[in-house]
Amino acid sequence: MPEISNLVGLAGIVVAALFLGAFTFFVRNGFKPPLRQISGYEALARLVGQAVESGGRVHVSVGAGGLIGEETGTTLAGLALLEYVSKASSISDLSPLGTTGHATTLPVLTDTIRRAYAQNGLADKFETTAARIVAFDPMAQAGGTTAIIVDDDVRANLLVGSLGPEMALMAEAGQRQNIPQVAGSDRIQGQAVAYVMADHPLIGEEIYASRGYLSPEPTAVASLATHDFLRWGIIAAIIGGSILGIFGLIR
Repeated sequence: MPEISNLVGLAGIVVAALFLGAFTFFVRNGFKPPLRQISGYEALARLVGQAVESGGRVHVSVGAGGLIGEETGTTLAGLALLEYVSKASSISDLSPLGTTGHATTLPVLTDTIRRAYAQNGLADKFETTAARIVAFDPMAQAGGTTAIIVDDDVRANLLVGSLGPEMALMAEAGQRQNIPQVAGSDRIQGQAVAYVMADHPLIGEEIYASRGYLSPEPTAVASLATHDFLRWGIIAAIIGGSILGIFGLIR
Protein backbone atom coordinates (compact mmCIF):
# COMPACT_ATOMS: atom_id res chain seq x y z
CA MET A 1 0.00 0.00 0.00
CA PRO A 2 2.75 2.55 0.78
CA GLU A 3 4.30 1.80 -2.62
CA ILE A 4 0.97 2.45 -4.36
CA SER A 5 0.52 5.72 -2.45
CA ASN A 6 4.00 6.81 -3.46
CA LEU A 7 3.30 5.99 -7.10
CA VAL A 8 0.02 7.90 -7.02
CA GLY A 9 1.77 10.89 -5.46
CA LEU A 10 4.55 10.78 -8.03
CA ALA A 11 2.00 10.52 -10.85
CA GLY A 12 0.20 13.56 -9.45
CA ILE A 13 3.42 15.57 -9.43
CA VAL A 14 4.22 14.57 -13.01
CA VAL A 15 0.70 15.46 -14.21
CA ALA A 16 0.84 18.83 -12.43
CA ALA A 17 4.25 19.58 -13.96
CA LEU A 18 3.00 18.72 -17.43
CA PHE A 19 -0.06 20.96 -17.09
CA LEU A 20 2.09 23.77 -15.67
CA GLY A 21 4.44 23.55 -18.64
CA ALA A 22 1.55 23.48 -21.10
CA PHE A 23 -0.27 26.42 -19.53
CA THR A 24 2.99 28.42 -19.35
CA PHE A 25 3.52 27.85 -23.07
CA PHE A 26 -0.03 28.93 -23.91
CA VAL A 27 0.08 32.03 -21.69
CA ARG A 28 3.37 33.14 -23.25
CA ASN A 29 1.68 32.87 -26.64
CA GLY A 30 -1.23 35.10 -25.71
CA PHE A 31 -3.70 32.74 -24.06
CA LYS A 32 -5.46 34.24 -21.02
CA PRO A 33 -7.15 31.64 -18.85
CA PRO A 34 -10.40 32.82 -17.24
CA LEU A 35 -9.94 33.66 -13.57
CA ARG A 36 -12.80 33.89 -11.11
CA GLN A 37 -13.45 37.28 -9.61
CA ILE A 38 -11.87 38.00 -6.22
CA SER A 39 -12.86 41.44 -4.97
CA GLY A 40 -9.73 41.89 -2.84
CA TYR A 41 -7.42 41.68 -5.84
CA GLU A 42 -9.75 43.57 -8.16
CA ALA A 43 -9.94 46.51 -5.74
CA LEU A 44 -6.25 46.56 -4.88
CA ALA A 45 -5.10 48.91 -7.64
CA ARG A 46 -7.84 51.38 -6.75
CA LEU A 47 -7.05 51.23 -3.02
CA VAL A 48 -3.33 51.77 -3.56
CA GLY A 49 -3.99 54.57 -6.05
CA GLN A 50 -6.29 56.39 -3.63
CA ALA A 51 -3.75 56.07 -0.81
CA VAL A 52 -0.93 57.43 -2.99
CA GLU A 53 -3.02 60.30 -4.36
CA SER A 54 -4.06 61.32 -0.85
CA GLY A 55 -0.45 61.46 0.29
CA GLY A 56 -0.72 58.53 2.69
CA ARG A 57 0.82 55.11 3.05
CA VAL A 58 -0.32 51.56 2.41
CA HIS A 59 0.26 49.14 5.27
CA VAL A 60 0.83 45.42 4.64
CA SER A 61 1.07 43.01 7.58
CA VAL A 62 2.18 39.43 6.96
CA GLY A 63 1.53 38.49 10.59
CA ALA A 64 3.80 36.52 12.87
CA GLY A 65 4.54 33.74 10.38
CA GLY A 66 8.09 32.92 9.38
CA LEU A 67 9.71 31.59 6.23
CA ILE A 68 10.63 28.26 7.81
CA GLY A 69 7.67 26.20 8.93
CA GLU A 70 4.05 25.52 8.15
CA GLU A 71 3.29 29.23 7.67
CA THR A 72 5.78 29.60 4.79
CA GLY A 73 3.21 29.55 1.99
CA THR A 74 0.97 32.07 3.73
CA THR A 75 3.89 34.41 4.43
CA LEU A 76 4.98 34.23 0.79
CA ALA A 77 1.43 35.13 -0.28
CA GLY A 78 1.60 38.24 1.90
CA LEU A 79 5.01 39.12 0.45
CA ALA A 80 3.58 38.86 -3.08
CA LEU A 81 0.95 41.39 -2.06
CA LEU A 82 3.64 43.66 -0.61
CA GLU A 83 5.67 43.44 -3.81
CA TYR A 84 2.71 44.63 -5.88
CA VAL A 85 1.96 47.44 -3.44
CA SER A 86 5.60 48.54 -3.38
CA LYS A 87 5.80 48.81 -7.16
CA ALA A 88 2.52 50.71 -7.34
CA SER A 89 3.52 53.04 -4.47
CA SER A 90 7.02 53.82 -5.72
CA ILE A 91 5.81 57.02 -7.40
CA SER A 92 4.79 58.36 -4.00
CA ASP A 93 7.01 60.28 -1.62
CA LEU A 94 6.20 57.76 1.10
CA SER A 95 7.14 54.09 1.06
CA PRO A 96 4.55 51.48 1.95
CA LEU A 97 4.88 49.92 5.40
CA GLY A 98 5.47 46.21 5.84
CA THR A 99 5.18 44.72 9.32
CA THR A 100 5.95 41.27 10.69
CA GLY A 101 6.38 39.47 13.97
CA HIS A 102 9.05 36.98 12.89
CA ALA A 103 12.81 37.54 12.62
CA THR A 104 13.26 35.35 9.51
CA THR A 105 10.68 37.38 7.60
CA LEU A 106 12.11 40.85 8.25
CA PRO A 107 15.09 40.69 5.81
CA VAL A 108 12.84 39.42 3.01
CA LEU A 109 10.25 42.05 3.86
CA THR A 110 12.91 44.75 3.52
CA ASP A 111 14.34 43.32 0.30
CA THR A 112 10.88 43.02 -1.28
CA ILE A 113 10.25 46.75 -0.90
CA ARG A 114 13.82 47.75 -1.83
CA ARG A 115 13.83 45.55 -4.94
CA ALA A 116 10.50 46.97 -6.14
CA TYR A 117 11.88 50.51 -5.91
CA ALA A 118 15.13 49.47 -7.63
CA GLN A 119 13.26 47.86 -10.52
CA ASN A 120 11.44 51.14 -11.11
CA GLY A 121 14.72 53.07 -11.01
CA LEU A 122 13.80 54.75 -7.72
CA ALA A 123 16.19 53.06 -5.30
CA ASP A 124 17.11 56.41 -3.71
CA LYS A 125 13.50 56.86 -2.53
CA PHE A 126 13.45 53.64 -0.54
CA GLU A 127 13.02 54.20 3.19
CA THR A 128 14.96 51.80 5.41
CA THR A 129 12.23 52.04 8.05
CA ALA A 130 9.58 50.81 5.62
CA ALA A 131 9.92 47.23 6.90
CA ARG A 132 9.45 46.73 10.62
CA ILE A 133 9.41 43.88 13.11
CA VAL A 134 6.90 44.96 15.73
CA ALA A 135 7.00 42.19 18.36
CA PHE A 136 7.50 38.43 18.51
CA ASP A 137 4.25 37.70 20.35
CA PRO A 138 1.21 37.78 18.01
CA MET A 139 -0.96 39.85 20.36
CA ALA A 140 1.87 42.25 21.13
CA GLN A 141 2.57 42.60 17.41
CA ALA A 142 -1.09 43.39 16.73
CA GLY A 143 -1.14 45.95 19.52
CA GLY A 144 1.99 47.67 18.23
CA THR A 145 0.67 47.63 14.68
CA THR A 146 -2.46 49.51 15.71
CA ALA A 147 -0.23 52.44 16.69
CA ILE A 148 1.52 52.29 13.31
CA ILE A 149 -1.81 52.41 11.48
CA VAL A 150 -2.81 55.55 13.38
CA ASP A 151 0.54 57.37 13.65
CA ASP A 152 2.01 56.76 10.18
CA ASP A 153 -0.89 58.14 8.13
CA VAL A 154 -1.95 54.78 6.72
CA ARG A 155 -4.70 55.11 4.09
CA ALA A 156 -5.14 51.44 3.17
CA ASN A 157 -4.73 48.43 5.45
CA LEU A 158 -3.81 45.02 4.01
CA LEU A 159 -3.63 42.12 6.47
CA VAL A 160 -2.58 38.90 4.74
CA GLY A 161 -0.65 36.23 6.61
CA SER A 162 -0.85 33.62 9.33
CA LEU A 163 -3.08 35.74 11.55
CA GLY A 164 -5.45 34.55 14.25
CA PRO A 165 -7.78 36.46 16.56
CA GLU A 166 -5.14 39.21 16.90
CA MET A 167 -6.21 40.37 13.43
CA ALA A 168 -9.25 41.95 15.09
CA LEU A 169 -7.05 44.54 16.82
CA MET A 170 -5.45 45.67 13.56
CA ALA A 171 -8.74 45.61 11.67
CA GLU A 172 -10.45 47.65 14.37
CA ALA A 173 -7.70 50.27 14.11
CA GLY A 174 -8.36 50.45 10.38
CA GLN A 175 -12.10 50.81 10.95
CA ARG A 176 -11.55 53.66 13.41
CA GLN A 177 -9.43 55.43 10.79
CA ASN A 178 -12.17 54.74 8.23
CA ILE A 179 -9.72 53.27 5.71
CA PRO A 180 -10.37 50.40 3.27
CA GLN A 181 -9.08 46.98 4.30
CA VAL A 182 -8.19 43.71 2.60
CA ALA A 183 -7.66 40.76 4.95
CA GLY A 184 -7.00 37.04 4.69
CA SER A 185 -5.50 34.26 6.78
CA ASP A 186 -4.83 30.53 6.75
CA ARG A 187 -6.28 30.21 10.25
CA ILE A 188 -10.00 29.82 10.87
CA GLN A 189 -10.07 32.54 13.56
CA GLY A 190 -8.39 35.01 11.21
CA GLN A 191 -10.76 34.11 8.38
CA ALA A 192 -13.73 34.81 10.64
CA VAL A 193 -12.32 38.21 11.58
CA ALA A 194 -11.58 39.04 7.94
CA TYR A 195 -15.10 38.11 6.83
CA VAL A 196 -16.71 40.30 9.49
CA MET A 197 -14.37 43.31 9.60
CA ALA A 198 -12.63 43.68 6.21
CA ASP A 199 -14.08 45.42 3.17
CA HIS A 200 -12.55 42.73 0.95
CA PRO A 201 -11.98 39.40 2.76
CA LEU A 202 -9.81 36.71 1.20
CA ILE A 203 -11.30 33.39 2.23
CA GLY A 204 -9.51 30.04 2.20
CA GLU A 205 -7.14 29.40 -0.68
CA GLU A 206 -7.79 32.86 -2.17
CA ILE A 207 -4.74 34.24 -0.33
CA TYR A 208 -2.49 31.77 -2.15
CA ALA A 209 -3.69 33.07 -5.53
CA SER A 210 -2.12 36.51 -4.97
CA ARG A 211 0.82 36.10 -7.33
CA GLY A 212 -1.36 34.71 -10.11
CA TYR A 213 -3.70 37.72 -9.93
CA LEU A 214 -1.10 40.42 -9.31
CA SER A 215 1.95 39.32 -11.29
CA PRO A 216 2.20 39.56 -15.10
CA GLU A 217 4.68 36.65 -15.19
CA PRO A 218 3.40 33.77 -17.37
CA THR A 219 4.47 31.16 -14.81
CA ALA A 220 2.39 32.86 -12.10
CA VAL A 221 -0.76 32.87 -14.23
CA ALA A 222 -0.05 29.34 -15.46
CA SER A 223 0.36 27.99 -11.92
CA LEU A 224 -3.02 29.42 -10.96
CA ALA A 225 -4.66 27.93 -14.05
CA THR A 226 -3.04 24.57 -13.27
CA HIS A 227 -4.31 24.71 -9.70
CA ASP A 228 -7.88 25.42 -10.82
CA PHE A 229 -7.78 22.73 -13.52
CA LEU A 230 -6.49 20.05 -11.16
CA ARG A 231 -8.98 21.04 -8.48
CA TRP A 232 -11.90 20.59 -10.84
CA GLY A 233 -10.37 17.30 -12.02
CA ILE A 234 -10.23 16.02 -8.43
CA ILE A 235 -13.82 17.14 -7.81
CA ALA A 236 -14.95 15.34 -10.96
CA ALA A 237 -13.08 12.18 -9.91
CA ILE A 238 -14.72 12.23 -6.46
CA ILE A 239 -18.20 12.71 -7.92
CA GLY A 240 -17.59 10.06 -10.58
CA GLY A 241 -16.27 7.59 -8.03
CA SER A 242 -19.27 8.20 -5.78
CA ILE A 243 -21.70 7.57 -8.63
CA LEU A 244 -19.90 4.36 -9.62
CA GLY A 245 -19.92 3.24 -5.99
CA ILE A 246 -23.66 3.88 -5.67
CA PHE A 247 -24.34 1.60 -8.67
CA GLY A 248 -21.93 -1.02 -7.33
CA LEU A 249 -19.49 -0.72 -10.21
CA ILE A 250 -16.54 -0.14 -7.89
CA ARG A 251 -15.82 -0.94 -4.26
